[in-house]
Amino acid sequence: MNRLCITPIFLMFFSLVSVAKTLEFTEPEKDFIKSNPVVTVGMMPDFTPFSYYIEGEPVGFEHELLGLISKKTGIKFEKKIAKWTTIYNSFKNKEVDMISSISYKKYREPFTLFTSPYYNIPIMIFVKDDFGDYKGLKSLTGKRVGVLKDVFYIKELEDLGTMNLVFYDSYDALTKDLVFGKIDALMQNLPNVNHLIKKNLYNNIKLASELVLPNTKREDLRFGVQPEKSLLSSILQKSLMSISKREMEELSDKWIGSIKEYPGGHIDLNDNEKAYINKNIIKYCINPSGLPFEGLSEDGEHVGMSSDYYRLFEQMLSANFELVKTNTWSQSVEYIKQKKCDMLALGMETQERKKYLNFTSHYLDVPLVVATRVDVPFINQILDLEGEKIGIIRGDVFVKKLRKKYPSLKIVEVDDIYDGLDQVKNGQLFAYIDTLASIGYEFQSKYFGELKIAGKISENLLLSIAVRKDDETLLGILQKVVNSITNDRHRKIFTKWIPIKYEQDVNYKVVWQVMLGVFVFLTFMMYWNRKIAKANTLLKQAQKDIEEKNKELNRLALTDNLTTLFNRRKLEELIQAEIDKGKSTKKDFCLSMLDIDHFKEVNDNFGHQRGDSVLVEISDILKESLRVMDYVGRYGGEEFIIIFPASDVEEVKLIVEEIRLKIAHYDFDEIGHKTASFGLTSSKANDSIESIIKRADNALYEAKESGRNRVIIH
Repeated sequence: MNRLCITPIFLMFFSLVSVAKTLEFTEPEKDFIKSNPVVTVGMMPDFTPFSYYIEGEPVGFEHELLGLISKKTGIKFEKKIAKWTTIYNSFKNKEVDMISSISYKKYREPFTLFTSPYYNIPIMIFVKDDFGDYKGLKSLTGKRVGVLKDVFYIKELEDLGTMNLVFYDSYDALTKDLVFGKIDALMQNLPNVNHLIKKNLYNNIKLASELVLPNTKREDLRFGVQPEKSLLSSILQKSLMSISKREMEELSDKWIGSIKEYPGGHIDLNDNEKAYINKNIIKYCINPSGLPFEGLSEDGEHVGMSSDYYRLFEQMLSANFELVKTNTWSQSVEYIKQKKCDMLALGMETQERKKYLNFTSHYLDVPLVVATRVDVPFINQILDLEGEKIGIIRGDVFVKKLRKKYPSLKIVEVDDIYDGLDQVKNGQLFAYIDTLASIGYEFQSKYFGELKIAGKISENLLLSIAVRKDDETLLGILQKVVNSITNDRHRKIFTKWIPIKYEQDVNYKVVWQVMLGVFVFLTFMMYWNRKIAKANTLLKQAQKDIEEKNKELNRLALTDNLTTLFNRRKLEELIQAEIDKGKSTKKDFCLSMLDIDHFKEVNDNFGHQRGDSVLVEISDILKESLRVMDYVGRYGGEEFIIIFPASDVEEVKLIVEEIRLKIAHYDFDEIGHKTASFGLTSSKANDSIESIIKRADNALYEAKESGRNRVIIH
């Protein structure tokens, strides 16, 4: 029998968003399908994870996508699999009906009808680890740069005329030549090169930057169709449009997983750290029943937020992580004491744990709430629980903390969240304390109508990566990872596991039975008007809390977690808005990029926490020094961007010089004085986000090269 996990109020919404659009073909399109039951398509053998081979069988995202289209249309796809240059020329010579993995370029229009993109992936620049500092495309001047033949951004590279392009037929040969020094750099999409690095255990390649060229940002994967087969093109386009968001997400999760988007930030490891990653399998423990944060599925697989974080760690470090399974959280803590595992992805720092663990800075901040039976009044503060039996998971960091802070509470240690909530349900406990995420997750499938969240307490769960005390190298590596994970990536992982989950198949007979039961129950309970009124008050309060949380999530998506300034995503939105505004008002704006001089010395000499404090203090200086109309944000690392709307560059230079002097004269605790270098530019006609940032970055580079602690205008 299907489990029912939705209430009637959600039924209509669920049916609208989860069902794929109905496909409706015109009569000519139907005739085409009847007359052309088989369509030939050119595909690649080495384009992981979109089209490649496993044990001699062609597999990947695109093969499954074509299978989905085949079910919707009845068309069978005959696949011609060969290297890109071969299938590209076959398509141009009209030897196949269509081609996959082709990106839009205007020069291809005469021989290609394009569908809309079914995936977008970043193009990356990879170099050897002895390349030195990479400072933009100018670092590749005169270098041998490998690219695939006929790749869609060739013309832009050739127009630059600054690098020696070396052309390849296959991804494997391209990557191998970089490994053995036959070329100095390569340009290719992130998932494909990551796969080859892991497959062949290459350990001397590093990610330098994302490739951004005029008219080229990401690789937009589309189907291309012969121009004379316009009906086939429209059939494919309608089929793509009919695929539901859920179907596309399932394809992405299956074939692309955590590498479907660039996680942001290459991790710069020193030689000792690289040797550690290459030599060691990093063993980790989890809380086996701590969903949505982490847990074990019925099949014994690691699931939850921390499973997504570990996949992200593996990708960013090219490291090998191995789960050590335990039965309880307490056993996991014992295992790390006994050195049976090296780390925990989600651990809260306490004085007791610091005896045997080191901690990175925290990267998740989650409120604690109180779960009770539905007939319990709202809990305004934790002291409302005085004299009552309160359940908390055995070994949880808050057991000692709450006992010390609130000795009047009768705290009862339980085995896990199910034990705690079951005891509340059966009346053995008055309440159970855990995170909002954990309790909310369990309420989706169990305890509905029996238990409720009755209040929030002042303590929050601050989660860090915890590492064995004797492993300083691993701690340093993981702190670099924490520093590099973007707010957007944190938000995506968090919101993936917090929203309400629905069963894909709904037994509508059961739905109507439940609805009828609810109606009878409500009729019978009409005389309980006072209690219903109280319940409505609680529901309004809960909705208000949810709205506040949504506002907070929206704020987190647009701000930098450390400095509370705008993040890179929001900065780029603001720059685009100023560019668009300038087209109508004909007013220029200015942009300044600043970088803290010799910031690495702060982290090396005083530690990352002191380095974070310096970033916060400089952020405060920036906020205090700017006009109400100006915007400022953290672009990444120790780099900041300031946007000056509708401003003259000479006027702005005075403001920037004042900020430079304030930073130079500021006395940082323990550190003394630090300086910053500034690049400043004014907007131009036909500017893009990339072009104006590039000018400011070039000016900043000149300021650094000419002695630092100065402002250079480009």
